[in-house]
Amino acid sequence: MLLRKLLYILAFSLLLALTTAPRPMHAAATITVVNLDGADEGFNDATAPDPDSTAGGNAGATLGAQRLEAFQFAADIWAALLESSIEIRVGAQMDPLTCSAVSAVLGSAGPNTVHRNFAGALVPDTWYPQALANKLKGDDLSGADDIDAKFNSAIGTTCPFPNVWYYGLDENPPASKLDFVTVVLHEIGHGLGFTTLVDLDLGTKALGFDDAYMLNLEDHSTGKLYPNMTDAERITASIDTGDLHWVGLNVVSGGIGLISGRDPPTGHVEMYAPSPNEPGSSVSHFSTSLSPNEVMEPFYAGANHDVGLALNLMADIGFQKKRRGQLVSD
Repeated sequence: MLLRKLLYILAFSLLLALTTAPRPMHAAATITVVNLDGADEGFNDATAPDPDSTAGGNAGATLGAQRLEAFQFAADIWAALLESSIEIRVGAQMDPLTCSAVSAVLGSAGPNTVHRNFAGALVPDTWYPQALANKLKGDDLSGADDIDAKFNSAIGTTCPFPNVWYYGLDENPPASKLDFVTVVLHEIGHGLGFTTLVDLDLGTKALGFDDAYMLNLEDHSTGKLYPNMTDAERITASIDTGDLHWVGLNVVSGGIGLISGRDPPTGHVEMYAPSPNEPGSSVSHFSTSLSPNEVMEPFYAGANHDVGLALNLMADIGFQKKRRGQLVSD
């Protein structure tokens, strides 16, 4: 990890929805990037391409084109690993986000809507993020983009932060550059469902209902799962460093190769639960104690184009995955 903290911040723009009536679905996923930037900004920036990124396999003719190419490259990595007959649309833009000489928010993302009690839902009275709900029902439940994602355009432009974006596709950025594909993989993971809707300050569930992510969260010190906790217990669990665990069978199975960050007797994998709570980071990431590093940890730790255990977690919440020799949930 770089000495300077590079934050992936999880952000939500949610509509809570209740919906019904199915259609069969068994197809490889298609993830489409929807460019929401205006003329001459972000993904439409007409300035010359970054030479390092060109050398790294990104043939975009402008800086904006390179950004879009790298984004779609990351989206295609996820698409090749998931199954859904319903197109997953990611509304993407580059805007100035928090940035200073010593730290920077790299990006933020989340599902645009969540749904419960639709035909095909795996668990009743439980919120599912839009892309997953669409996959389970076999129909588009909202018509809007499934994921909203923003990335920091101030990096390398108006911000004094010393590390700048690398848009190459080869997972080999120069030492001074941040691998954009890695960050996009991380943020798309949040938008697909690597996140809880629990208010971590109050411990409350969204409108009083569980969400698909929280079903597999356990406070190992008490043995209680998130859904069965009181609000106060969820607050405590969210700052119980080392004891907030993911207990889903796919992650437990896939975590066997971890050197650290895994509870040996149970195979449970540690989630990020610092004290005090870190809004946007706590609970909705794997713990920084995991080794080797996972792409869904809260801090950028170098280029990584393998979604790793995040794919197993997607299986635990209801997305079918294609992963050699491991459990599958559909």
